[in-house]
Amino acid sequence: MKHLKNEEAPQFEPLEGVNMRIIGDGKNLTLIKMYITPGCVFPDHSHPNEQVGTCMEGEGVLVSGGVPIEVRPGVTWTIPSGEEHSFTAKGSSPVVIYEVWSPPREDYRELAGLK
Repeated sequence: MKHLKNEEAPQFEPLEGVNMRIIGDGKNLTLIKMYITPGCVFPDHSHPNEQVGTCMEGEGVLVSGGVPIEVRPGVTWTIPSGEEHSFTAKGSSPVVIYEVWSPPREDYRELAGLK
């Protein structure tokens, strides 16, 4: 078994205004807690990983497969592998999101210094 405290988790910034912490990392998945500054935009992108997320704080707009959803606490989504998506943080407070990817995000592992 692996365990750690969130504040001790390996972290990195894939974009300006976005802090990610790898709080879970296994053979088949990666779990990340992210903090997103209001106004920050994840541009359209896709990856081979299936992605499941849930918003804990803040608000934004997620567009996946051309379908926009209003993100706020309690909203959860599943993005199939290869589907193009984007996210824009809205409002005046940071957005806190937990997301899981399967298979694991090797690029995130590398950015966090785990490889």
